[in-house]
Amino acid sequence: MTPTTANWTARLAAAVRGAVLGAVAGGLWAAAEFLVNWAGGGIAPLETLRTIASLDVALGTTVGVLAGFVAPGARPRSIALVLVLAYGFVRIVAPPGAGAEAVYVTLAAMAVLVFRRLGRDADAGVLAFVHVVLLGTVGLLAGELWLDAHHARAMRGAMLPLTCLGLLLLAPSLDRLMAFVVRARGVRMLLQAGAMGLAIAALGTPLDARPLEDSVVTSVPPPPGSPDVVLVSLDTTRADRLSTYGYDRRTSPNLTRLASDGELYRNARSPAGWTLPAHASMMTGLFPHAHGATLAGGFLGGESVDGRLQVAHPLAPGAVTLAEVLRDRGYRTGAFVANFSYLYRDYGLAQGFAVYEDAPGLLLRVRPPVVRLARQFVASFCVKPFRTARSINTSALDWLDAQPADRPVFLFVNYMEPHQPWMAEPPHDRWARGLPRGRELARKNLYTHAVRPLDPETMAFIGAHYDGQVAAMDEALGELLAALRTRGRYEGALVIVTGDHGELLGEHGQMGHMGRMLYEPLLRVPLVVKYPGAGRRGVVDTAVQLVDLMPTVVEATGAALPDGLGGTRLSAVARPPYAEEGINPFLVRRYGDVYDRSIQVLYDGDYKLIVTSRGERMLFDLGRDPQERVDLAGREPARVQELSQRLELRTARLAATQFTEKVR
Repeated sequence: MTPTTANWTARLAAAVRGAVLGAVAGGLWAAAEFLVNWAGGGIAPLETLRTIASLDVALGTTVGVLAGFVAPGARPRSIALVLVLAYGFVRIVAPPGAGAEAVYVTLAAMAVLVFRRLGRDADAGVLAFVHVVLLGTVGLLAGELWLDAHHARAMRGAMLPLTCLGLLLLAPSLDRLMAFVVRARGVRMLLQAGAMGLAIAALGTPLDARPLEDSVVTSVPPPPGSPDVVLVSLDTTRADRLSTYGYDRRTSPNLTRLASDGELYRNARSPAGWTLPAHASMMTGLFPHAHGATLAGGFLGGESVDGRLQVAHPLAPGAVTLAEVLRDRGYRTGAFVANFSYLYRDYGLAQGFAVYEDAPGLLLRVRPPVVRLARQFVASFCVKPFRTARSINTSALDWLDAQPADRPVFLFVNYMEPHQPWMAEPPHDRWARGLPRGRELARKNLYTHAVRPLDPETMAFIGAHYDGQVAAMDEALGELLAALRTRGRYEGALVIVTGDHGELLGEHGQMGHMGRMLYEPLLRVPLVVKYPGAGRRGVVDTAVQLVDLMPTVVEATGAALPDGLGGTRLSAVARPPYAEEGINPFLVRRYGDVYDRSIQVLYDGDYKLIVTSRGERMLFDLGRDPQERVDLAGREPARVQELSQRLELRTARLAATQFTEKVR
């Protein structure tokens, strides 16, 4: 055998050995990722975990082959260090750009040389390989989890590659120091594993994703003929993006079909621009000031289920929910919600439901580096944390099928497809295909709270994906309604489909919701009501709100109406719509004075007055200016003054009905 042939043979053999070691490293990465995410309160479907593990193994195998081929004489410990540093490189490869990547590679190469010189001991076999891989991997993941929990910014911007490298090398460095006291690697591994176990036991917060169950069921039999009640909340859905309301894309054919069986309300509005107060109003018939589920104006103790600082109060304990009213009427009650952030059980909206299912679909408290890499090729991979509408349907229908035939049901479902991240999946991405810069924009995180103009291509991209997600949700709605028909539970049911709030898609330089100015894309929501049997049908132009849903349901079921409600049944609404928004301290801290104001809105026919705590007054004529581009406050001061006085009187009346038991 010639020297050249022998050299190639040695390299190929080393590449095979590197592939095996890399595959082992990929398995260790996947195991560490699962452990850290589980301890941090994350959750993921088994299928997703398998996919991530497969990608980890593929990445490790690829890097191992290259490392073995380039350095055939490298020991397993050295290959382990290369694999760990490659793991960190994948973590930083997407966001910062070539400069940061070059810094990382340079420093990583220096680290390899240093650790090779420091690590010359007899223990250089498989045990050392496993130990080094685990130390580096857990160091990076646990460090990220700690930084996230403390809302640090070290993992963003220019500090990203330096921080990643530091976290990767911190644990191996501490291990080398420990080696001066405990020389046996196996003993050190046992001690370190024990310390990690104790840390998880003391600090870990695994998420209990089981449905909340309430055994309180009234023994009072419901009156004969009591209709089933099905309430569907289309989270983050603005009316003007639905074909049901005249939009040119066919985004909501199933909602249109439902509307042909009932009443379509063309001027329905939310009393709030985000999830918690809007749903609380939907469920209690109270405006946000009264039910108490509002922004606190400052940071509260504790964190939300997805790790954010708490900024909102839960529903006031004294508020009576629709689920409680119907439960006491003899109904079986079940809720299946996709919005695990602000519909989570801790916010009080579960009260009265016998079953309340609010688990996330995918919650990675630390995103595995390979997921970030995969997103560069498949932009929608592991992006959406909430459960799909189809998954919600499956749980809801399973529960429905288990209910006794002699009891009516109150079924509440919440879909969340239109919520950001805006990334419609095939075939619902049809409006986004072929858009200019589509592939580039798909790899960016476009969501921002900053108020700034968006270019037309970005707005078109966001709008196309939003529309696609609305269409996907509508498809699931059609499947739910078809299932009700198949089960004989459609014709005699009261079915209400509405939205909790809308979404800004670049209008007025804003995107998203919560804390934004209360323009119409946030407040005007869909509302379709199908009454039992051959009930009322047609199009209704009366201005109504979500607070009117509870009185309407109570009327249809014959239940007792709680005192002090802010809403009235839909057929008798006479008051003008009203909305409000508090101060989100997170937005103020990150984006400044533009968010440091509370907002109130009052309507008077086509006129809309917006008032802020900063003294701003804006007046729009929605009949002539539906896009709210022309502020008439300077031209019509008398109307502004009159509406402001009416708003002050309304605010005083609302304050008089506010619950005092708000949880602090």
